[in-house]
Amino acid sequence: MKSLSRNTVLLCSAAAAGLLFGTAAAHAQTASVESDTPSGEVQPEDDGEIVVTAQQREQRLVDVPVPVTQLSGELLDTFRIQGMGELSLYTPGLLIQEQSVQRSGFNLRGLTQDDSSPVSEPSISIFVDGIDNSRQAGAISELLDIDNIQVIRGPQGTLFGRGSVIGVLAIETRRPTNEFSGSVSAEVGEYDLFNVTGIVNAPLVDQKLAVRAAVRFKKRDGVVRNLAIPDGTLNGIDTFYGRGTIRFTPTEQITSDLIFTYQEDHPPATQFKSIVVAPAGGDVSPFTPAAQDRPDAGIDRTAWGLTWDNRIELSDALSLRSFTGFRRVKAAERWDGDGTGYAYIIGNQFTLQKQYSEELRLSWQPDPSFTVVGGGSWFHEKVEDTIALGLNEQYMLGSFPIITAPTRPVTATTSLGGRPVTSMNYNAQMRNNDRTSLSAYVNVSKTFFDRLTIDAGLRYTHDDATTDAAAIRRSFDDVAPIALPFGLFGNSNGVFVSRNNKFSFWTPRAAVSFKILPDLNIYAGVARGLRSGVVDATWSRSAISLATFNIVQPEEVMNYEAGIKWKFGPMNADLTFFKYDYTNLQVRDPSTILGSLTNAGKAEGKGFEASLRGGVIPGLNLITSYAYTDAGYTLFFDSTGRDLSGNRFRLSPEHKASLGLAYERPVTEMLSVTARLTQFYQSRTFFNADNLPYESQGGYGLTNIGLGLTSPERGWRVEAYVNNLFDRDYLLDLGNTGKSFGLPTAIRGEPRIAGIRFNYDF
Repeated sequence: MKSLSRNTVLLCSAAAAGLLFGTAAAHAQTASVESDTPSGEVQPEDDGEIVVTAQQREQRLVDVPVPVTQLSGELLDTFRIQGMGELSLYTPGLLIQEQSVQRSGFNLRGLTQDDSSPVSEPSISIFVDGIDNSRQAGAISELLDIDNIQVIRGPQGTLFGRGSVIGVLAIETRRPTNEFSGSVSAEVGEYDLFNVTGIVNAPLVDQKLAVRAAVRFKKRDGVVRNLAIPDGTLNGIDTFYGRGTIRFTPTEQITSDLIFTYQEDHPPATQFKSIVVAPAGGDVSPFTPAAQDRPDAGIDRTAWGLTWDNRIELSDALSLRSFTGFRRVKAAERWDGDGTGYAYIIGNQFTLQKQYSEELRLSWQPDPSFTVVGGGSWFHEKVEDTIALGLNEQYMLGSFPIITAPTRPVTATTSLGGRPVTSMNYNAQMRNNDRTSLSAYVNVSKTFFDRLTIDAGLRYTHDDATTDAAAIRRSFDDVAPIALPFGLFGNSNGVFVSRNNKFSFWTPRAAVSFKILPDLNIYAGVARGLRSGVVDATWSRSAISLATFNIVQPEEVMNYEAGIKWKFGPMNADLTFFKYDYTNLQVRDPSTILGSLTNAGKAEGKGFEASLRGGVIPGLNLITSYAYTDAGYTLFFDSTGRDLSGNRFRLSPEHKASLGLAYERPVTEMLSVTARLTQFYQSRTFFNADNLPYESQGGYGLTNIGLGLTSPERGWRVEAYVNNLFDRDYLLDLGNTGKSFGLPTAIRGEPRIAGIRFNYDF
């Protein structure tokens, strides 16, 4: 298997190199070697031109001294990308683990953001229309009617602010235009998939006022049978998404957009299948039916927000932009922690998040060679969170199989020493996070001789964080606990205490780029990233006590990178080498229940990323990428003294490669045939910091295909598709709650799913 994986990687690398240099040769004679476009001035897009805003201003992709992948709305539509997890298939260095709408993991260059704690700060920023959506409970959203998505790799704290320690995922939705248009689409597929989408754009006052609305209703049964519940399934979908935008343009210099978004999710429970205890008549394979006995398990989430985006052209050289945002997320998840048909371990999490934000940004460009971007931001959030675990002490004090003793019998002890034993010792910890963040930044870009550009920037951030914390324990059957009299993680009898701490830091960046040719650019950069500190709470497990607080220091990364970007004809190619060094890395201790937050010590990563995209021949478009990442801990001891130094980061494959092809060919004057192919590969990943071999996923590949007909003149298209064509078994995660009790559980990836889509534009 190892040899096969290595050969697959080499094959993907060779194919990417062949495509890069072969296509370059094919376009070399037609590529322009001269340009009258001054540095910093973006002309209207020509064939293959990509415009990005990675430096908070419009620039050609080839001119930006930052590694960025831009996925246009047209590309998302071509490859039928509807969920954030699918972005992994087209972006080097990015891996999105979409366990559920409530729990997700975003991995960029080896670092994973998947902490569900209300006090933790993000390490990867997710911005939607300029508003921070990074906290885990609200990070996952539908991708509908999108203008573009930019994945910006490396620390971006100078220009994007809080949380962008290792990168940014920036999503821009489509805004209203002055033309009436719309579309409707319907999709049906296996597992009773049903998906209906509608989009409409309407001008109300010519050139002054327009509206745009997009809605989606998607539902699908779970892909895993749950034998413990009649007709039960796991890993399903039940989502409603809606967005409305009003654009007001009182003058040519002022544009004001008011955006309302709403998403509601009620999917069935997530699969957490035990790999130790088999269902009756079944086995412990993650890819066969499970038996999770909790009848009320599932997810309920509502997320809505309001964004006010204003752009004012103060003069030909000076512009102002403001982002005002409010966001509210309410989520509840109930899960079966042991993943078996026995009522042993249950978990609950209830989250209410409210956030308010304001950013002002000034851009000054007195001439095309000189640009200054600066501004300030205010961010306030209040998160109320309860996470609870319940444990059946009858199994704990009796007998239950564990990963190191899988043949133990299942025995419930109902009494011990004449005392009854509780069937559910339930312990909840409640933590409220109240944080205000203020920051100011400036970035200067100057071009010399139309070739050499120097960028430098600096941001100052001040955080004021307060954590309120309490814990409570009770027995569902009113029987006093024996094994854990003060609960799994302590008990304060519901009494809250609080602790405040302030964190201040500077995040600088610098980059230099040189144009060898107008469309061939080399660059190098250095940036400091900082993830703000945390006020975390723990409780004694030997007595009733108030919370004690642990101040987790800000983590720091120094990132160094160098790369080359080349546009030849309609093609864009780039190659980036990077290295980063972490100190005070914030991680969850894998040896403790729920994993206490701690500073790991030191970590490092290095690697390179390459991508190539554009039109190969008329009708055929290509997007391909490859990333090599060597990232892990250089100094990390958990609370038991285990030395985890040298281990790889969670969810960090060494190799990741993808290939996307889309083809359209006319067959009559009114009809064209379409075909698309996506091939994805990633090497072995570990699911936890201790890198246990049985808690890993070997290298695997996925293939998605689609074949359809379209009539551009009449506005309709239809496509039949198959995702995971070869029905490859793979895991999303392994370990989870049960890991702390010797009962690791598994979450499988989606099997082969086929369906048909129809779309009509008007």
